[in-house]
Amino acid sequence: MIKKISVLFMCVVLVATLVSTYVSAASPLEISKYDITKTSVGDQIAREAAQRWTGYGWTCDRCDGKELKVYELAPGDYLVAPASAKIELESVKQPDGSVKLEPRIITVSPNGSLLGLETNGVSPMASQYWNLVAAECFARLEGFTGWIDHCYQLHKLMGESDSQKDYFELTHYATAKSKTIFTLKWAKLECVKHSSSSTMEWVDWNPRSDQTRGSCGSITLSVGALGIGISGTFTICKSGWDITKYAEAGEFANKWYGWVWPPSEREVAYMVCVKVPQGGWPVWGLTATFSAVF
Repeated sequence: MIKKISVLFMCVVLVATLVSTYVSAASPLEISKYDITKTSVGDQIAREAAQRWTGYGWTCDRCDGKELKVYELAPGDYLVAPASAKIELESVKQPDGSVKLEPRIITVSPNGSLLGLETNGVSPMASQYWNLVAAECFARLEGFTGWIDHCYQLHKLMGESDSQKDYFELTHYATAKSKTIFTLKWAKLECVKHSSSSTMEWVDWNPRSDQTRGSCGSITLSVGALGIGISGTFTICKSGWDITKYAEAGEFANKWYGWVWPPSEREVAYMVCVKVPQGGWPVWGLTATFSAVF
């Protein structure tokens, strides 16, 4: 079972309201221009993010704040990421006409995978099992309004007998919270197929429909391939989750929506399962966004 699944690193956060338009993509190398890791502010932000992750029970090798990079994309707009993470910056036109840099996390390629990290309690001697091949976590915060921490885990189905396809599962989850006088309005996670990915085909996804709640409670998500399932337990609070399942294989979004003040954490998550040509590898671009309003 996955719950907040054993995590090694951390995921991203974006702040957006209404509809935004992607204008252009910058070279992933350009993010180095915004590196403030070695400043006192960067050091503090990295350690605070790592402490939050530890508080969630997200065990990770980098939870002491070391080997984390901190980027200031705009005044007061920060991204915390593993030093090894691949990040692409995109210019996004905001509803007010301004243009803002938004980071997209690129999931690991086969060369960067951590094959054999764990097997979710299933012995590798089993004929078929889901093996964790990659995991990363990130944090995005707007200095005055709030933050969102998110992680992904990538599993590969091992021991299956399909001679044509390989099967992968992506879990993406986040915790968001507003600050001080601000009200958290929504928090959204999304994955899209990256241009470097092998061709994907849909196998499964969860949630499979929108979810509404009158109060906070547990929800179990699960997906499967060839009869082998993998699951995780998360927390869903009112008003609920609003999913978007796209026709494009591997593209999915889930948004928590509701109003919460005084500031309190809210979680959002999804799981998707795809198949790729045998020997191929799925690569996603991940975003995490939130809206906190006065």
